[in-house]
Parts: sequence; structure tokens; C-alpha cells
Amino acid sequence: MIIKETLLGKTNIYCPKIGFGGAPIGNLFKKITNKYANEILLESQKSGINLYDTSPLYGYGLSEKRLGSFFKNLNRDQFLISTKVGRYLVKEHASKIDRGIFKGGLNFRPVIDYTYDGVMKSFEQSLIRLNVDHIDLCLIHDVDYFTHGNQFEYYFNQSIKGAYVALQKLKDQNLIRGIGLGLNDADVANKFLSAEEFDCVLLAGRYTLLDQSANNGFLQTAKRKKVGVIMAGIFNSGILAKGIKKSTYFYKPISENIRKKFSQINNLCQKFNIPIQAAAIQFPLKNKNVNSIILGIDDVNQINQNLNFLNFRIANNFWDQLKKIE
Repeated sequence: MIIKETLLGKTNIYCPKIGFGGAPIGNLFKKITNKYANEILLESQKSGINLYDTSPLYGYGLSEKRLGSFFKNLNRDQFLISTKVGRYLVKEHASKIDRGIFKGGLNFRPVIDYTYDGVMKSFEQSLIRLNVDHIDLCLIHDVDYFTHGNQFEYYFNQSIKGAYVALQKLKDQNLIRGIGLGLNDADVANKFLSAEEFDCVLLAGRYTLLDQSANNGFLQTAKRKKVGVIMAGIFNSGILAKGIKKSTYFYKPISENIRKKFSQINNLCQKFNIPIQAAAIQFPLKNKNVNSIILGIDDVNQINQNLNFLNFRIANNFWDQLKKIE
């Protein structure tokens, strides 16, 4: 099955419509063996899903390490790699590590640091783990209120004065091809785009069937500045993939408003005999300003399922009626 590619903003990078989200192979929510992680990556590559998005945060280096092992058997022009800066890793005893939502990983702990030196350290570590000599997309990660609360402005300013300058130098040295952002807040993304010139933004959870806050200014700014846009978290932490009973919303209990909206969308999908997962995958890609979506994959069978959802035929009338749901 051929996956269409699109040119990412004003870069010379062509991205597949679906990219591979590397958090699950960092043992997000559940443990995956090295062997099974490699099987998932192999099937992804065979299917044309060859944009791999990861971060030092995912399994505290485990996701990057597993990708690096996989890349050893590929030519460098066979894949695109996106990773993130803002945290470098230091060795730690396993008993002292708070892994949070990751069920296992490497014996490191992340240190938040958006300074020039901190970003250079993070980048150097990622190159080693990923077993590559350059990164296609390097993203400033998690500079938002969700992560930093009342310290957001401090880290935002640190990112502009430190991380951004470091990434510019790395791009000048041809060690990265694109400078970007990896965020889950559309307003913050807009703030960054107003402050400096970026090549792309990976935005999680903010242009989905349930949340279109990216349309409140960010997407318009990205279009005007010719910034490439990749959407992640399109299932809103699982609710649009697994339903209400088995899920959360942004990793928190589901509110009554979201329950109501989900029910209305699900009923509309049933009326048109459309899997809600197909609508969730296709929705962001219907916006011409969105180049690609990132899907986290923890089961080899999800790859073909997602490709089938991507190509599922959905009538225009469905999208027209969807707009009426608030």
C-alpha cells in the first residue's frame, strides 16, 4: 500500500501522511520486548511508514536505542527521524527512577534543560542512541503550561535564547535538516511562531474530532509563515481509538462535556457506517495545512489497521454534518 508524501513547509523534506510515534516502543503504559519492538518497526518500514518520531523522554532513552538498533540495517535515505531536545539523560540506579507512565526503560533520569549547552548535550546523546550522523527534524519539546506550570515563561525564554540558537547552529552544520517544536498547546505553538522562524511544528491533541483549538490561530499562522505541521495525539490519549470505557482524555478522567461530544460523534459515525478511528485519522489530514499525522503503535497489527482507516471511504456529507457538532 503506497502512502502519499507531502513537502513539509518550506523544507526539502517529504513526509509520509502517517508517521510512526515512538513513545510505545519506549514502554509507554506497557512493556514491549526488544524483539517485538523490532517486529513493529520492520512492518512499519515495509508499509511505507518511514518517518519515526521519538524523544529522549520515551523510556528514558529506550525508544531511541531501539530505533538505533533498527536503523543499523537500513540505508540512511530509507527513513526520516524526528527527535526532541529539552531533556538530557544522566545515569541513575533503577531503584531511584520515577518512570511515570513508562513501564520500564533504561536506567537514566531526565534533566530538564533548554539552555544552549543542555540542548547540545541532549542532541549528542540522541545521535549516539539513534546510530545516525544527522537528524531530519529536531524539536524543542514540552515547553508548555501542562509540563511546566507557572515556570512556563522561564522555560520559554530559555528555549528562545538557548535551544533555538543551538538548533540554528546544528542546522548550519548540516547536523539537522529542520528546526521545530513538539508541543501539546496550540496557543504556545503560536507564541513560538511569533517569536522566531521555525520549519515545522508537531502538535499533539489539538486538532482532533474532539479538540480543534489549533484552528484558533495556530494553523493560520503556520500557513502564513509556511511552517510544516504534523499532528499527533489524534486519538486524544485513546478515547477515539478505544471508546470511553477503556480510555482517558489527555491522560485524565473524561469530563461530561467530552463524553457528550464523543457520543454525538460516535453516533454520527454509526449512522454512516464509519469506524470512528477512520474519521479520527482522516480528520486532521483534510486540512490542507496539515502535512502528516503521528500514530503511536504498540501492536504490529495496528499498522495495517491504521492504513485501512486512512484509506476508508468517507462521504462528504459526513464531514458536513460533523461540523454541526459543538
